[in-house]
Amino acid sequence: MKKTLTLFLLISIFTISACAPLVNAAREPLPATEPAASVETQIPVAVSPTEVDQPTILKLYTNSAFGLGFQYPSNWFGPDEYVSGETIRVSVGSDKVYPYGEAPEQPSEVKNSYYVVIQYTKNDQSQYWKDTYQSLLNLKDGESLSGARSLIIRVRKLDLGRFEGFEYISTLSQTAQTDHVYGREVILIDKQSNLLTISGTPNNVEISQGTEWRDVYRMIDKANLTFFHQIVESITIE
Repeated sequence: MKKTLTLFLLISIFTISACAPLVNAAREPLPATEPAASVETQIPVAVSPTEVDQPTILKLYTNSAFGLGFQYPSNWFGPDEYVSGETIRVSVGSDKVYPYGEAPEQPSEVKNSYYVVIQYTKNDQSQYWKDTYQSLLNLKDGESLSGARSLIIRVRKLDLGRFEGFEYISTLSQTAQTDHVYGREVILIDKQSNLLTISGTPNNVEISQGTEWRDVYRMIDKANLTFFHQIVESITIE
């Protein structure tokens, strides 16, 4: 009986000892023996440079006679400079810029380009801009004023150094049936009646059949809005 009991105890001890390492091993993390699950890679949709959130290399323009300076994208064309009396007009754009008043010999193949024109007049006494300025002064941001042919939408009040004014959208009224007109404008004046205007306009716009032309112009304007604001905010006048 004692031999049987002793044999039974020995068998039990060996069984427990043999099982112990297996239990401990089971609690340790197992090394990965299978390849990780594959992840589907999506090819990004190509977008135009104006839609990419990336730093812009800027080029500096200056004119010492008028004390005017501003920065614009280095890969843009221009500047084209035109001076008449106390007025300077400077154009830059994402397509070739032609001298003021000179049309290209043949239409450009570049579609949906964008131009910015900066015009500065010393001691401007003309009346044409005063009516627009007064209309914007009476509007609140987001409000619009429509006439028989034109529509202006105030975007925001804007201060630039000693100049004060507004940013606004200028386009056609809903009833006008003329050629498409759509531009982002800035009008600024100082206490000496020096006038500064900046215009950003889509050019050579491609409109697909069934597409509302205003939507296409808005899209091009929005795609270039960062550049437009960079130019405006960089302007200096001595």
